[in-house]
Amino acid sequence: MTSSHSERALRVEGEPWQPVYPPKRGQDRTAFHAFMLLPGLSLSFYAAALDRSRSSVATYRAAAINAAQSDPAIMAAVDAAIWAMRAEHGLQMARLRGGAQLSAWSRLAIGEYRKRGFSRHEIAAAFRCSPGTVRNVLQGKGTAYALFSGERRLTHAQQHPPGRWQRGSKRTHASV
Repeated sequence: MTSSHSERALRVEGEPWQPVYPPKRGQDRTAFHAFMLLPGLSLSFYAAALDRSRSSVATYRAAAINAAQSDPAIMAAVDAAIWAMRAEHGLQMARLRGGAQLSAWSRLAIGEYRKRGFSRHEIAAAFRCSPGTVRNVLQGKGTAYALFSGERRLTHAQQHPPGRWQRGSKRTHASV
């Protein structure tokens, strides 16, 4: 007898998500620039997905930012890509990431798959991470940066440091 959990597996359905590789010289770069401007993807993720160095990826992203300032079609393509994103795409990103951290889209997808009734172990196997990572994502831990804006998030302890590290503290290093 098998359990109901062993019979189902996380599957990628629908149109597969794939990275957009740099086009050849003279070809339209709109889709590539839009891909490079997707929020929630780190330089490490791009480097692993495109099989390029981090410095090349940083150069690509800088070029995409410059191109987006003069071409509104690029940001329209970014918006369209965001609206088209599904949990299955986050799963595919997790499988492509290599040694990079999970993308924001993969983190959101983990929550979605948990709502669909998959166990932490099933999700961990599908996303190629540990069950502890899945637990941390589901509990909201490990988010040092906002998912899409990239702004730094401080923990409670960082926002309210112990007395000796606060400005205007009466204690001095000599009295410690």
